Amino acid sequence: MHKQSTPFFIVGSQRSGTTMLRLMLNNHSKLSVPFESGFIPDFYRDLERYGDLRQRRNVEGLLAAIRQHPFVVKGNLIPDPGAVLARNPTTYAQLVDAIFGELALRRDKVRWGDKTPSYVEDIDVLWSLFPGCRVVHLVRDGRDVASSLRSLSWGSRDLIKLARDWRWKVMLARKMGEMIPGNYMELHYESLVSEPVASLRRVCGFIGEPFEAGMLQYHENAKGEMPATSMRWHQSSVREPDQRKIQSWRTAMNKADRIVFENVAGDALTMFGYELSTTRQTLGSRVKFARYALFGHA
Repeated sequence: MHKQSTPFFIVGSQRSGTTMLRLMLNNHSKLSVPFESGFIPDFYRDLERYGDLRQRRNVEGLLAAIRQHPFVVKGNLIPDPGAVLARNPTTYAQLVDAIFGELALRRDKVRWGDKTPSYVEDIDVLWSLFPGCRVVHLVRDGRDVASSLRSLSWGSRDLIKLARDWRWKVMLARKMGEMIPGNYMELHYESLVSEPVASLRRVCGFIGEPFEAGMLQYHENAKGEMPATSMRWHQSSVREPDQRKIQSWRTAMNKADRIVFENVAGDALTMFGYELSTTRQTLGSRVKFARYALFGHA
């Protein structure tokens, strides 16, 4: 099996800037961070059905199943299954390493990482597979996250649900991060956008790689690093950092919606250093809260 350095994982709530960070790190001369994988926890929890992976036919069956995963297909993460099998993986961790290792090799990179926002709820799985891995949790103001999601055709309109989801994910990630001290770091989206050099230096120092100024030119070839079908949702991610995206909720959210969100997730906002706009309920916010609770939309 080819020796790989400790992998790193970028996690966070959707619309928190994880794609932008992925593209920045992917522009490093040593780092390969492909399109999100999505499959790692799914197959980890279902490994028994594939049998003893020390037997070649079982590894082949598992790899064939992974190749059918929607994210794997979308990102073309396994272009050459024969090359993956040639690394002779006999455990699930080795197979995952072989998949990402081959992608890195094809780009003349020596180390791989993975950016999958949903893994924010699966840090324990990542740690079980790759003890010593590094986890970068990108945190964005939940009000901006909710505002962004509500503007998408596939995003929820239920503000209470969005607030609860954001609160759950960021607080769970921090709790799990506390269990792997030294291997977990939090980075605020707002810092990444407003101070990209300092932020990338922090991330590089955390994962044990030298900072490279070329990471800041990620936007020059970012579109080529994205599946065409994802570009509709990631126009901002492939551009230079835009500070106008910071606290955009101040114009995107009316007062009643701000109050609803802060009443659900205000403790998490405060915990992560975000200032509350107001906590005083109004008649409008009470009506909206009731509508969201009853109908899922206002």
